[in-house]
Amino acid sequence: REVSEELLAVASLWSTVRSMRDIALCPEINACARRSDVQARLPGFTFSLGFGLHFGWAVECAIGSEHKIDASYLSPHVNLASRLEAAT
Repeated sequence: REVSEELLAVASLWSTVRSMRDIALCPEINACARRSDVQARLPGFTFSLGFGLHFGWAVECAIGSEHKIDASYLSPHVNLASRLEAAT
């Protein structure tokens, strides 16, 4: 079944908003940020997340070493989304 681009965009945005809400309301994350040892080392520390959505093709690849591997996504679409997210 083919999904329209508009439906895909709405579903992606909705998923991002739900993730942001769930993370902001997570008691474990908020408790960690309020810990006295964390606040002593980083006064005023809070969690901050950024999301960059893109629409287009991308190549997924693993970058790292034998000790740590991170997933990376490469394409002009991902690059533009990353730059926009970093600017906000």
